Amino acid sequence: MRVRRSSLAASPVLIGAAAVLVAIVAVVLAYNANTGLPFVRTYDIQVELRDGQRMMPGNDVRLGGARIGTVTAVTPEVRRDGRVVAVASLQLDRTAEPLPVDTTVLIRPRSALGLKFVELTRGRSPRTVRPGGRLPLRQAVEEPVDLDQLASVYDARTRAAFQRGIVEFGNGLAGRGGDLNRFVAVLPEAMERLSPAMANLADPRSELGPTLRALARTAGEVAPVAEIQGSLLRHLDATFTALAAVARPHFQELLRTGVPAQRSIQRELPVARPFLRRSGRLMARLEPGIAALERAAPPLASALTRGVGTNRRLPRLLGPLDETTAAIQRVADDPLVPRALAAAERTVQRFGVLLDALGPTQTRCNYIALFGRNASSVIAEGNQWGTWQRAGLILTPIWMAPRADPGPQLHHNATPHTGQPGSGGECEAGNEGYRPGQVIGNVPGIQRTDSRPMITGGAK
Repeated sequence: MRVRRSSLAASPVLIGAAAVLVAIVAVVLAYNANTGLPFVRTYDIQVELRDGQRMMPGNDVRLGGARIGTVTAVTPEVRRDGRVVAVASLQLDRTAEPLPVDTTVLIRPRSALGLKFVELTRGRSPRTVRPGGRLPLRQAVEEPVDLDQLASVYDARTRAAFQRGIVEFGNGLAGRGGDLNRFVAVLPEAMERLSPAMANLADPRSELGPTLRALARTAGEVAPVAEIQGSLLRHLDATFTALAAVARPHFQELLRTGVPAQRSIQRELPVARPFLRRSGRLMARLEPGIAALERAAPPLASALTRGVGTNRRLPRLLGPLDETTAAIQRVADDPLVPRALAAAERTVQRFGVLLDALGPTQTRCNYIALFGRNASSVIAEGNQWGTWQRAGLILTPIWMAPRADPGPQLHHNATPHTGQPGSGGECEAGNEGYRPGQVIGNVPGIQRTDSRPMITGGAK
């Protein structure tokens, strides 16, 4: 009689137990994949940070753009002087060992949703950080302001108002490219005329100091009645509402003809001086008619009587005015004031050179008006998932990992021609045609000498 030998393959219980064991090991390895695989030697160090900046265990650690480890823990630490710093524990690959002691640490955003990573920049010191060592706080680079920090400054109402403001600003620029072009064209001439005016203000003979002191005294006296003035402005709303019906075309026509009227007055006043002198002699001959003012004397006397009380309060008014005048005199006597005005004059003169370079960007290519319109649509328009600004980029897989050289299909023009001098008047940005293969830098040839024009009612 032959005895049959049992085998592992013939036992369903053993096979099931082996499968469960393999599954448990796979789950454990998958769960610990972000914090490192077991039985793999690592280079563990700690770094001190001024602020944890929402760092979490599992965040990447990168060196030269390559991932070399993860963050295992972030804990606060109280110093002897009372300061609190964040200590991040890093688990790095052995390939990064050892790091010089002057290696710098920077917390950078990985995405617009707030995900962060630690960027290390290797130093050049011959001394290195041993396993379990720590990089001190002085090696932490000043953190830049991230997008999430900037957005968290404003509450929901402020962000909504800011969004509406961008929309209205874009609507205000839409269809007004011609007006903006004319403004940019006349701005250099306006700056040239502004330069002599700033020079006159900087001259001590202009007595700008006494003027500022007088204005300061006036402001000091007006301050106690600021609420009354505010009430006056609020009540003026009723007046302006009543005038709104005749604002167009009457007030509009008045404003349009105001400048020619002022120029006419400047021409006619010197000629009118003889007439004014003769009018003075006429008023002297009318002195007998002043006797008719006797009937108006009682009301005038009553007004003067009531004015006595006001005159008695004038000394209390003039006292603070003297202090204000003295303060403005000190400002006027400060030697830095003329220097500041002279610096402002030089700034205005140099601003004209900047406008000469940037003027063609708008006058020829119309890019500023197009930017305002497109910025409005990017932030204000979208679908049920959010505005277009939240859309993500879809990249070719070969661009998802770092490369030592540019991609074979990379198209990048960092400094496109925008109508500036020396570019042949080319409006290259936004008009580059698609070319197969790798295209880096300016596209050869002249693409277009204008951009998409803005017309009334929207973009053409």
